[in-house]
Amino acid sequence: MIYQNATAEPRQELADFIQEGVTDFTQFKGLQLAPEMPLSLVTGHVPKIKVGSGDLLRAANRRRAPGTNFNRWQMSIDAHSITLLQVAEEESIPDEQQMLYEDYFDIEALGATEATNRLKRGHELEVAAALQSATNFTSQNAAVAYAIGNKATIQFVNDVLTAIRAIKARGEAPNTIMIPGTIYDVIRQSADVIAFIAGAINPSAIVDEDNLQKAFARNGITQVVVPDGYVNQSDTGNADVINPIWSNDYVWVGSVKNGALRGGGWGRTFYWDKEGPLFQLYSYRDEPKASNIVRSRKTSLVDATNTRCGQVISTGV
Repeated sequence: MIYQNATAEPRQELADFIQEGVTDFTQFKGLQLAPEMPLSLVTGHVPKIKVGSGDLLRAANRRRAPGTNFNRWQMSIDAHSITLLQVAEEESIPDEQQMLYEDYFDIEALGATEATNRLKRGHELEVAAALQSATNFTSQNAAVAYAIGNKATIQFVNDVLTAIRAIKARGEAPNTIMIPGTIYDVIRQSADVIAFIAGAINPSAIVDEDNLQKAFARNGITQVVVPDGYVNQSDTGNADVINPIWSNDYVWVGSVKNGALRGGGWGRTFYWDKEGPLFQLYSYRDEPKASNIVRSRKTSLVDATNTRCGQVISTGV
């Protein structure tokens, strides 16, 4: 039985609530690294022209004598398949719970916010799995492991320049460096990166994402992204097991593009636009259980459409 007191009033200084694990939307970098792109079908096929079979990146240099045949070439066109997958769940909010806490906060609004966060956190895991993959992308080893004990000898700058040059040699134009937060904490203290950004000319420069991007700008880098989100991976009811979403295994260098696939980029977050936006939220009434239900759903796929566009650097830690 719920305790009731007709004369009791909520104390105004306590008309608030405590929440652990408060999430800041800015910690999610998934859509910055894998921009969204709508599909009208759950399963689709996209024409794909490869460098080898498409006879791309060649130069016209064969001379022709008057009256002779022209040298001919023909482009072979392959196909790339995309199949979207649905992730969906619901939160039940009984009327009794709603009434018990309505003087403190809107529990349904809180549930909707957390449901959105859960979708975005799941998407973040999908992007991390796709990007931090030596299966999807060519891998190189860091010259010196990115461990704090090696901060005097880490060669992060040369490692990144090596990756940029390798990607350019495949006919692509890298514009992004992704550094997991746990690795960023180390490399920003390294003598190599400090000298690259500050050096003798600008010794007061701060080592941050903006200045790191500016230092690599002449190499085509337009953004340095440092994803630093965490996820609770324990089973419900068990002790919390909170881990970084982005592992410390790999730094990624590559090309990120928005819009049409023909514009390039390593991949996209494809989603079924007939359902609605990428992250969907609905609420409905379950009268037999006297509850409001918050339903969340996404039908999507983080897909590496052009793996030539990226390279991973194995951190050695």
